Amino acid sequence: MAVTKIHRTSRMTLYITMVISLVVIALFIFGGQVPVEKRLVPDLSEPAFTDALLYWIYILLAITVLILFLFAVIGFFSSLKTNPKKAINSLLVVVALAALLIITYVMGSGTPLDIVGYTGSDNVPPRLKLTDMWLFSIYVMLFLVIVSILAAPLFKLIRKK
Repeated sequence: MAVTKIHRTSRMTLYITMVISLVVIALFIFGGQVPVEKRLVPDLSEPAFTDALLYWIYILLAITVLILFLFAVIGFFSSLKTNPKKAINSLLVVVALAALLIITYVMGSGTPLDIVGYTGSDNVPPRLKLTDMWLFSIYVMLFLVIVSILAAPLFKLIRKK
């Protein structure tokens, strides 16, 4: 009974998210252009619903991070009762991720960019370093995923022997 309810809830959540995403993407693609006099750069095309698409992405990202954090905390405390060593290992992964984010933030450049037609408040060193932090972290994680994909069969062969 509970499994059916979980499947139904997750299926409905998926369908609702997909419908909203498709509507927002359709508005972005087919919703027209910003009038020339209101564009940031008059020579470039600017879809009218760019803000709606960006806000929807921000909402999805925030919900994902929040749910991920909640499941990590709940999983940590539940495994702390049953298997403390496994709980500590999962805590080390979170510490490694935090260290990665701190290191990549320090590596980021805070030099303001020369962006034609942009007069907003986001071209400041902290925001630029934060953007670099996310980009560098994505690069590191992508590298680790590729290495783990290539190394996993080797570790499997070593364990069999």
